[in-house]
Amino acid sequence: MLKAKYIWKLQVEGIVPDTEIFRNILTNRGIDDPDRFFSLGEESVYDPYLLKDMKKAATRIWKALSASEKILIYGDYDCDGISSISVLVRALRKLDANVDYDLPDRFQDGYGLNMKAVAKIIDAKYDLVITVDNGITCNDEISMLAKAGIDTIITDHHEPKEEIPAAYAILHPKLSPDYPFQEIAGVMVAYKLARAITNEKLEDLYDLVMIGTIADLVPLVDENQAIVNLGLKQLEHTKIPGLRKLVEFSHPDKINETAIAFKIAPKINSSGRLGKAMQAVRLLVSDSEREVNDLIYAIEANHASRKDLTETAVKLCESLVDPRDDVLVVMSEKIHEGVLGICAQKLVEKFQKSAIVFTIDESGKAKGSARAFGDDNILKMLQVNEDVILKYGGHQQAAGLQINPADLEILRQRLNQISTHQETPPLKVDMAINLAEVSLETVRKLQDFSFFTATFLFTGLYVRKKQLIRDQHTKLQVESDGKLFDLLAFNNPDYFYSLETGDRINVVGGIGINTWLQKTVIQITAKDIECKDFQTLDFRHVSFWRDQLAKVLQKDAVLISDRTIAGGLKVQKDGTVIILPRAFSQPLKAVLNKDYLGRCYRIMIREQSETLDHFARFFGLDTEETAIILDIFRDLGFVEVEGNHYIPVDAPPKKDLYQSVKYNHWRVKADLIEKTYAASQRDSKNIIITHLEAYNEI
Repeated sequence: MLKAKYIWKLQVEGIVPDTEIFRNILTNRGIDDPDRFFSLGEESVYDPYLLKDMKKAATRIWKALSASEKILIYGDYDCDGISSISVLVRALRKLDANVDYDLPDRFQDGYGLNMKAVAKIIDAKYDLVITVDNGITCNDEISMLAKAGIDTIITDHHEPKEEIPAAYAILHPKLSPDYPFQEIAGVMVAYKLARAITNEKLEDLYDLVMIGTIADLVPLVDENQAIVNLGLKQLEHTKIPGLRKLVEFSHPDKINETAIAFKIAPKINSSGRLGKAMQAVRLLVSDSEREVNDLIYAIEANHASRKDLTETAVKLCESLVDPRDDVLVVMSEKIHEGVLGICAQKLVEKFQKSAIVFTIDESGKAKGSARAFGDDNILKMLQVNEDVILKYGGHQQAAGLQINPADLEILRQRLNQISTHQETPPLKVDMAINLAEVSLETVRKLQDFSFFTATFLFTGLYVRKKQLIRDQHTKLQVESDGKLFDLLAFNNPDYFYSLETGDRINVVGGIGINTWLQKTVIQITAKDIECKDFQTLDFRHVSFWRDQLAKVLQKDAVLISDRTIAGGLKVQKDGTVIILPRAFSQPLKAVLNKDYLGRCYRIMIREQSETLDHFARFFGLDTEETAIILDIFRDLGFVEVEGNHYIPVDAPPKKDLYQSVKYNHWRVKADLIEKTYAASQRDSKNIIITHLEAYNEI
């Protein structure tokens, strides 16, 4: 039995028919009027001057423009930060500003404005610094700039601390009581400033703002949905050469939220993860077709490299995990710093525990990324251990930190002393649907409106085939009411080892369309899988079964081999049995052959009084099989036992093997072993089910 990782919380009762799926998705998302929701536009974009300090910030920039002051835009290396820089650079260039841009080195500087950057800014004699997607926690840095006579305008959306930096102006939705919607991305704040200083709507920048908004995972409602609607339309005829190239090289089936979230934004993020965020910024701010043509190949190479690094690093992290820990803490200098966060999130998803992944940076310090599981507050967990942490920052669900490598074990032990044990976490599921009845039209409609977060429950699916892709992804062919569908569990190779053909499973996941060789089919992307039935997993012919056994999700599974069948192991009717390769050196049925037993008895006559181990060596068998033979000989009266020695009887009685109760006992087990090992996977399962009661008794 394969248990679900989550408690599935259905938002709609019963099985929803195909014709009602889309309507229920809208209801679950709180969308009463879909026509209005998906047509939200410029009228729903709030006035920039509702942000506190906007007039002050705009006035200061106009002053800088009139005096040809040197302006620096300082951003961040993720997609939100990169798009924020690009938006403001393009807006200021419209005004012929003397503007440069910069961002931190992910590996040497970390997140946000830092003292190293401040020193460079002062040396370069900038007059005005505008931070985008950072700055709200950079008190010391902004104070240093002020002392050097450099004004700073902060545009940010991250959580502010109690002490606010003494900047010239701060544009932040959570510090603006009159601003009606707080959950906007950093790029939207930068865009509001761009609108204010240009006094234009800047329709040609809608697409950049849209990409940063989707990438930063802010709620797609209200003003955010409006900019998404506007940006998707703009992207179809974008005026930004770099965006045209990103779309061209991403090959989206349709330009929608799904394409942005899974194809375009990740490519921008990948450059940032590899410390090459400047390449992505240049791609988005350049109007040179030649430069853009060169840069797109660098962006594509960064993305491919990031994916390869992630795959390797995740496997390494999984091998370093101590599954007994409540908080997983792993470190390796082989892990690329740019994929620490991804690795930590993968550990959280697989082991359902909070996780921190460290690597060793150039300074010899351990730099880590933390992700929280469920209701854990990872930031509070770090706060109570700050005496062994050099620096840290973040929020409840995610944080970054740096420690001395020598303190790793202390931190691990302390974190595991904090009670983080949780019940199985809930997983919100939109509704249960009958997979066999779902139409391509319904799935296309869901995709067209980018409901890529829609999650469904599919029950009673039968596994017909299974495949392991790149030792990383599980692909199943499942049957529903006689129809076959593909099911993919990305980054979940464990399901390949935890399910067998014939298993009946329930699945929670998304649904999409896959077109291959001119064939269009519905495909499931699994988030969670359970099998409530008795299971047998077939490892009979697996050479490196111990390695694969470690990947099986059913940790309480019963392991069966010919040796354990002979030993009479108990089996639960609602559990899982894993059939391992034969453990005996010889098949028990062959050992019980009359000629083989006769040869063994002749050896005993020759050797006389000896121990079990001695006879095992001469029989060429395991001690367990030798004990079975001696048990039969003793039952027939051929052997006597004195202490730990077996002694052949001088004049043994003449008896047929079938007169031995022990021989018949072991013969029944030998027959069951042979049936189990000779049968197909499906038949071996039926054999165990059929003989379950008898198996427990013999």
